[in-house]
Parts: sequence; C-alpha cells; structure tokens
Amino acid sequence: MRAFPSWATGFLLALGLPVLGQSLVIPKEVQAGKPVVLEGRDLPEGRFPLVLEGPKGQETLEVEVQEGKFQRELHPQAPGEYRIRLSLPAGALEARFTVLAPATPELTQEGLKLPWGLLPLPPGDWLGPLVQGDRAYVAQGLLVVEAGLKENTLAFHFAPARILALRPGPEALLEGDWVLPIPFPRVPFEGKEEDLEVLGSLLEALKPPKPWPYFAYWTQDPATLTPEDLMAYGQDLLARGHRPELFFGQPAVARMAEASRSLRQKDPEKALLLAQTLLRYTPLFPGSLAFFRETALYLEAQGHPAQALRFREGEKFLRTWLPPQLSPLPSALGTLGLAYLVLMLYLFLFYLPAQLKDLRPLGGYLGGFWKHPLLRLRHLHLAYASLGERVLALVLFLALSLGLLFQGLDAEVRERLLAPPVDQGTLRTQTAQDWLRSLPPTPEVKALLGYALLPEAPKEAQGLLREASLPFALALRGDETSLAQAYRQAPLEGPIRTALRLGEDPWGAREPGPTLRTLYLALLQVELKRLQEDPFRGFLRLATPLPQGVRPWAFAGFWLLLLYHLLTFLLPRCRTPVPPSWALGVRLGVPGSLGFSSGLGLVLLLLFAYGLLALLWGQGPTLLILAYGLHLLVLVLSLRRPR
Repeated sequence: MRAFPSWATGFLLALGLPVLGQSLVIPKEVQAGKPVVLEGRDLPEGRFPLVLEGPKGQETLEVEVQEGKFQRELHPQAPGEYRIRLSLPAGALEARFTVLAPATPELTQEGLKLPWGLLPLPPGDWLGPLVQGDRAYVAQGLLVVEAGLKENTLAFHFAPARILALRPGPEALLEGDWVLPIPFPRVPFEGKEEDLEVLGSLLEALKPPKPWPYFAYWTQDPATLTPEDLMAYGQDLLARGHRPELFFGQPAVARMAEASRSLRQKDPEKALLLAQTLLRYTPLFPGSLAFFRETALYLEAQGHPAQALRFREGEKFLRTWLPPQLSPLPSALGTLGLAYLVLMLYLFLFYLPAQLKDLRPLGGYLGGFWKHPLLRLRHLHLAYASLGERVLALVLFLALSLGLLFQGLDAEVRERLLAPPVDQGTLRTQTAQDWLRSLPPTPEVKALLGYALLPEAPKEAQGLLREASLPFALALRGDETSLAQAYRQAPLEGPIRTALRLGEDPWGAREPGPTLRTLYLALLQVELKRLQEDPFRGFLRLATPLPQGVRPWAFAGFWLLLLYHLLTFLLPRCRTPVPPSWALGVRLGVPGSLGFSSGLGLVLLLLFAYGLLALLWGQGPTLLILAYGLHLLVLVLSLRRPR
C-alpha cells in the first residue's frame, strides 16, 4: 500500500479534521456496574483531556498517550447513552456506547441466572431472588444461598427454622413469625423432622463447605461422620445453648445411638466415637442409660476396662440429673388401696351383728335411711369402730388419695418433660421462652425464664433469677455470697464447683443451669399450684388411667368418702357388744386385726395386702403365707394370755 501523502496530512490538519487512522475503541454495549476499557489508537504523544457525558452529567478525565495509544478504565453506573470526547491538537475524537441496566437475577428450572452465568440449583420451592447490593439471595427450607452478582462467589446460611420469606436487610421470616437477620445468629434449632429431610437433599446437591450447624449433621448417616464432623457438631451444640443436663428427644440423637450399636462389630472405632460424642454432648435421650451400660459391657468384653469406666461413671452422674425414680409407686399405691379395702371390709363385717341389732328398731339396715335418716347416720359402721381404727382408716384413705394424686401429677410432669419445647436440650429457644411465660409465675419458673433470657436480656434475666433460691439461679447472680450459698445447697454440681475452682465434672467447664430434675420439681410445683387454684379442672386434666367420663364421678366420690370419714369422728362410739365367736372368725381371716390401733397390726395388714398383690402378679405366695403365719402366731399368743 502506498504511504499516505504528506500533503494530504497537512491538508486535513489545516481543516481541523482528525488524521486518518486515529480512533477510540470501546464496546457498543456494557452492563451497569461493570468496568469498561476505552482504548485509543494511532494518537499523537502527550496528555489530553477526555470528557465522559452520560445520564448523570459529564466528567472530565485525562489520558496519557504513549507510543500512539492509551487504555483507560471507565466505571459508568447509571444505565443510558454515553458519549466520549477526546480533545487532540488536530481536533476531537468521539465515541458512543450504551450502558444497559444490570441484569436482574432470575430463578429458572435450571437454577439462578446471574450476570456472570447460571448457578445450578436442585429442584424445589425456592424463594427469591432477593437482591441486596451486589449479592443475590435464594432460599429453600432451612438453607439460604448467597451469590455474588459481579463474580462467582457463594455463601451458605442455615436457618434455625423453615424460611417463609426473604426480606430486604437482608433478613428472613421464619416459621412461627420469627424474623432473623442474614447471616443467622447462632440460636438453637426449632425446625421439624421434615425440614431436616429437605435440608439433607439440598446438602447432597449443593455440598456447602463445612463446618455446618449441628442440625445439618443430623441429616447425614451417622456412620459417615468423621471425627472432625463430630467435633464441630458438639461444639456448635454448646455454642447455641444446649446443655448435657437437659433431655434430647430429637430422633436424630437416638439414630446416632442405634448407629453406634450396629457398628460395634464392623467398625469398633466409629462405634466408640459415636458413643463418646453422645456421652459428651447429648447424654440424656430415650434409653440413654441402657445404651451407656451396654457400651461399658461391650468395652469390658473387648478388653478396655478403662474406657468402660468412663461410661459407667457417666451413667452415675446422669442419674443425679434425672427426676426421682418412682418405680415402686404403683406397688405402694396398690398395697395401700388393697389394705384400705380390706380394713373397711373387716370393720364392716366385724361390727355388722352389733349394727344390725341397733338398726332393727329403726327399720333395718336399708329401711332406716327412709324411716329415720338422721338416726341411721348415727349408726354408720365406722361409728362402732374404736378411735384407733377410725384414725387408721382415715390415714389409709388420705395416703391412698394423696398417692394417686401425686401419681397423676408425676405422670403429667414426666409427659411434659419428654415433649416439646422441653425435650430440645435447651430452654433458650423462642418456643421454650414463650412456654415459660405462659406458666404460673412461681419463683422456680421465674428462675428458669431468667436462665433462658440471660444471653439476650441480661438485665431482665438477673431480676428474674433473684426471685428464687435454686442453686443454679444463685450461681448465675455473680456475687460471691450467692455462689457460696449455691455450693452449700448443691456441693456436687459440676458448674458450681467449676465457678469456685474446685474441679470439673466429666462435661467440663460450663455455665450453671437447670438439670432435668430441676425442671421436674419446678413443673411439679406448677401443676400443684394449678390444682390448688381449680381442683376440679386440675383433677380432670391429670394423667390418670381413669376414663374422662369417670373422672367427675371419682372426684365427687373422693369428697363424699372424706366427708364420711370425718363425720364418723363426730359420732360417739356405739358400745353394743359383738358376739365372741363372730369376732374370732372375722379376726382369723384378716392379718393384723388384733391390733389395728397399734403399729404391729398395720405392718401385718400392709404385708398381707402386698403379699396378695404379689400372688396376683404371679410372684408366689411367700409374703402372704408369712403375713398369715405371723398373724396366727399373734392370735394364738393372745388366746393363751390370761385375762
């Protein structure tokens, strides 16, 4: 090609026109927010002003041309048409380009469309996208995926409950009208088992980096968890307010125990690791004591007595955190009930001849109620009993009634302890706090609420903790006097000993807090208070084996029987003699009947009642024979005694 003639160049310069070949190069269209590179070519050397005009006005810049070219990065923000004007000695060069509005993230069947490309997402009901600055958020179930708009960067956020909506902030509306900021604070999990199932499928598809929150590990097969996973699992449990002293009713915890059992033969190390994790972080779950006993026996059989000792000692500690063992209560109530029935039957039969004799002039045993009702009440069969026999009948009746009442209260409380929100291993969930506020404000309940509110409202919590003198509440007050008082009340509590630098229990240093036994006693007082405020409704609500239709009649029957017993104390004793042969025959059949007014007669009566129950339960007649044998011995000795 022939060179451009010099005379033509001078002519163009004289006309003020750019020399042929000088140019500004820039893309015709760019996305808002993205940098764009302006390039100049075949330009004279030097520094020249550059004017950028756009929808928001103009901006004057400067470029330096070296070796006939330059590059300058521009950052247009507002969408619209832009013009570039570069002033040169030979004239001005211009270029135009268009800034497009930023691409809006869009959810499709394939995933989330972003300016930099497509983020594949597993199928499901995704929420969003929510755009905040240069980040986009989508959510499903318990998981929020955060993606950058400018570059391919991802972050994953785990919600403590199912997400219902994403809001600017960014924040999330969770199930239960609960709003939390994103990233989510480390609060306990309050979701459901079906939420974990959805989360498990998302984790399998997206594979977010670990560590995860503890509830995310519940979605995995326990046999696949590594030591690092289990360590992160336990540390996150503690960081979110879970305590080993409380009950864990989540199915995932029980699954870990079952996995440990099944792995004992094919992977003993993993089985032991799972068992140690359960003992360290979630030791109270359904069947936990039996599981730890089995683990100790297994380790001893494998020749590891030292490791087995850890589980045996842990089991001993756990028993001190559990509610009192009341397994003998049904047998005791059965014994009292049978003893009461036998005593009332004995008194009825023993004094029946004398009673019939006195009632004959009044119209007979039943007719007296119609002819002379007031006089008939004067001849109730307990009116013939001695004062000691009346007292014994009343004592047995009250003991049986109070025992049945306590059994109902105990069953109600134990059922509550194994149900949400108390079975989550923590009281610091929103649901647990709302539940504590709904209970009668006893000092114990206030202390529990104070403990639950301590991280988020310490001032209010301290005021509530001062309402009660429970050991954990005293220890949480922070002053030395209260801490010393807490130690005097509970010298073996590990957190209290740790606060005083007297050593730790197997679960290490931690904040003082309630145990499952503390919860049991507090709820027992709550149920008792409710019963006192409304005895009838409280009795109907008790967890008793009586059908609902029978309970009102049982309630009325109790008060009638109590009135009957109390009325007999106002009646003078009828002195009509009982035929000796009749008296001997009746006494012969009832152990202890020779001395119901004394302690020996009561002991023989209770032994007889328990022996009869044991015989009905198929345990043999030994105790029944013993009761009759002692009774006959006393009877023979009394007959031989000179009168």
